[in-house]
Amino acid sequence: MSSKEEFSLDNQIYNDNLVYKSDDDLKTKLNASNENSIKNANSKTNYPFPIKTRYDVKSTVSKPLHNSKGSESSTVYVKPNSNRQLKKFKNFFVNKVFTDTSYADGEYERASDAESASSESQSREQWAGQFEFLLSCIGYAVGLGTIWRFPYLCYKNGGGAFLIPYLIFLVLVGIPLFYLEFNVGQYTSQGPFMCWKMAPIFKGLGISMNTSSFYFCIYYNILIGYALYYLVLSFQSPLPWSKCDPSWASQNCTDFGDLVKCDEADVYKDPSGMCFNYTSPAKEPIGWWSMEKRSQTTKPILPSQDYYYNYILNRSPGLEDSGEIVWKLVLVLAVAWILVFFCIFKGIKSSGKVVYFTSVFPFVVLIILGINGWTLKGSEVGMLYFFKPDFLKLTEANVWFDAAVQVFFSMGTCTGGLITLSSYNKFTENTLRNTFIITLTSSITAIFSGFVVFSYIGYLAHVTDQRVEDVVSSGSGLSFIVFPFAATSIPGAPFWSVIFFVMVLTLGLDSQFATLEIVITSILDGVPRARKHKKLLIFGMCVAMFLLGLTFTTRGGSYWVELLDKFSSGWAVLMVGATECICIGWVYGYNKFRKDIGLMIGDKYANCFLSWYWAICWKFVCPILLFGLAMFSIIQYKPLQVDDYVYPEWANLIGHLMTISILSGTIGWAIYMVVDALFINKRSLKTLFTPEEDWGPLLAENRRLAVHLDNLKNLERSKSVKWCHASGYVLEC
Repeated sequence: MSSKEEFSLDNQIYNDNLVYKSDDDLKTKLNASNENSIKNANSKTNYPFPIKTRYDVKSTVSKPLHNSKGSESSTVYVKPNSNRQLKKFKNFFVNKVFTDTSYADGEYERASDAESASSESQSREQWAGQFEFLLSCIGYAVGLGTIWRFPYLCYKNGGGAFLIPYLIFLVLVGIPLFYLEFNVGQYTSQGPFMCWKMAPIFKGLGISMNTSSFYFCIYYNILIGYALYYLVLSFQSPLPWSKCDPSWASQNCTDFGDLVKCDEADVYKDPSGMCFNYTSPAKEPIGWWSMEKRSQTTKPILPSQDYYYNYILNRSPGLEDSGEIVWKLVLVLAVAWILVFFCIFKGIKSSGKVVYFTSVFPFVVLIILGINGWTLKGSEVGMLYFFKPDFLKLTEANVWFDAAVQVFFSMGTCTGGLITLSSYNKFTENTLRNTFIITLTSSITAIFSGFVVFSYIGYLAHVTDQRVEDVVSSGSGLSFIVFPFAATSIPGAPFWSVIFFVMVLTLGLDSQFATLEIVITSILDGVPRARKHKKLLIFGMCVAMFLLGLTFTTRGGSYWVELLDKFSSGWAVLMVGATECICIGWVYGYNKFRKDIGLMIGDKYANCFLSWYWAICWKFVCPILLFGLAMFSIIQYKPLQVDDYVYPEWANLIGHLMTISILSGTIGWAIYMVVDALFINKRSLKTLFTPEEDWGPLLAENRRLAVHLDNLKNLERSKSVKWCHASGYVLEC
C-alpha cells in the first residue's frame, strides 16, 4: 500500500512517495512482533517519519508525539523508495534532531524519570566556552619546565641542532599522545580513574596517573610559594639581593659593582686581576677588574645565589641534616594553597575564569622581557650560545634522550591532565584542531622563551665579566638566581623583577590547577555522591597537601623537592604512556577508537589522511619509543646529585620506591583482575580485554547521540535501501 505524503524540512515542502506495509508485513519483515499495532501508518505529519519522541522544528525541546486520542502514537515504519529519499531521511534525522545546538547543550527532556535520575547522578560540569578550555590546556602544557628546562637543554645539546630531535619526537610521540588522551577524555566524559573501561585490565592506568599527579601536587606548591615571596620582596629599591649582605653572604659572595670601582681614576690593575688605589697608603685591594682571573683563585658567587640558599631557604648541608622548619616558608606555602583553593573551589567554573589571566599574562611578559632583553649589551652572545647549531652533538645518544623526555613531559601527557581537562568538553568539540593548536603553541613558546632567557644570560655574562658557561643555569636556579640578579643592573629593576615573578607565579598556578583537578576529578568520578560536597573535598585536599608539604619548608626541604621532581616523573611515567598506547591501539583496537572519534568530530576529520599516521604512532612508534626510553633511563641511571651534593643511598632508595609506586598501580590492578577472574568470580580472561557494559559516553544525551550517529553511519555504508524505523530514541535501518 502506498500513499503520498508531504513533510516539511527547513520550511521547504517536499512531495515524496513513502511506502507503508501492513502491520503483519511489518512485524514479519522487521522482526517487530513485540511492537504495538500501527494505527497511524498513513496519517499525515510534518516529518518524513513519525517517531515516539519527536523534535519540533520550531522548538528545541523534545515533545512526545500524541495521536488524536491523546495517547502516545505507535511506531511507524517507513521505507524510502529511492536513494534520494533515503538521503533526505538521514539528513533530517541528523541536522534537525541530533545536531541542534540546544540539544548538544543538554536542553531537552529525557525519555523517562529513571533515565533523568541516572543522568543527574552523573552530571558533570562543562567548560563555559571553548576558549577557557584552550587556555587551561595551554597553561597546563606551557609550565615552568618550558621556561626552566628547554633553553638549557638546547644550549647543552647542540643549540639549534637540538631542535631536530625535538621536532622529530614532537611529531612521533608528543602530538599523537596528546590527541589520544584528548579523545579518551572527551568521549568518556570521565577522568583518568574511570575512563579505561574499554579494557578493564588496564584500569590501573588511572591509579598510576593519579599517583604521579599526587606527588607533583605535594611539592610543586612550594615553588609557587618561593615565587610569592620573591614577588613581595621585589617591591623595594634596591632589590635585596643586589649586594652581598654579611647577614647571609658567604665568603665568596661577590659584589660585581667592584668592577666599576676598578675603572675609576687613580686605580692600578694588577696582573692578578685585583685593583688597588694609588692614593691609599695601605695599598689594600679595592676590588677585582677581571672576574675570569679571580675565578682561578676562588669561584665568585652571585649575591642572588647566596640570598636564595642562605636567606630564603636557609639551606642545610644535606638531607642528613634537614633541620628545623623555616617559618617564613610555612607562611608562603599556606598562602599558595589558599590561593589555589579559591581559584578552583568551584571546579572549572572558577578556574576557567582565572586562566584568562594566568594563561595570557605569561605570554605578554615574555614578549616584554624579550624586547627589553634583546637591547641589552651581551644579549647577542647569549642568544648565539642558545641557537648556534652543533650538528656533531646529534651523534650522542643522550641528546636524543633529552629531546624525547622534554617533549614527553612538557606536553603533560600520561599523567592524566589532558584526559581530565578534555573530559569537561562538549561531546562534539574538534579534538584534532585543539591538539594542533595547543601542541604548536607550547613548542613555539618553548623556542621563543629560549631566546628571551639567553638574552639575559648573555647580558649577565657581560656585566659580570664571565663566560656564558659560568652563568648558565636551569631549573629553579634560573628563576631564583640568574634572572633576579640580571634584573638588579637593569634600569627600573623592581619593575622587571615584579613582572617576572608574576609570570613565574601564573605559570606555576596553571600547572597546579590542572594537576590538582586530576585527583579531584578521579575521586568525584569514583564516588559520584561526593559531588554534593565538592567544595569540602577540595578544601580537605588542599589542607592535607599543605600538611604533607611542610617537609619542604625545613632547612633541607629543597633537597626533598629535587628528589620528588626527579623520581615522580621518571621512567615509570614513560611505561604508563607505552601501556596506554597498547590498550588503545591493540586491545581495544584502533579501528574502534577511530570510529568513536568519528562520532564526536565526524568522519571527515577522523578518517582524514592523518588516520594512518595515528594508527602507526599509537600501535608501533609510541609504545616502542616510550619503552625504549624507559629502558635507556634505567640503564643510564646515576645517583641523584644537585650541584656538589650527592644524595645518600637511602634517599635514592626512597626515590626508587616512589617510581615503583607509580607503576605498581597499573601492574597491581592487572594482577588483581586476573586473580579475580580465575579464582573469585571465575569468568573468562577474555572479559578483561573487552569493554565493560557501561563503556562509552558517560552522559545519557551523548550516549544516545552516539547510538544514533552510529546507526546512521551504518545506513550510509549500505549500498541498498533498507527498511528504517524510528522508535523512541533509537533509529534502526
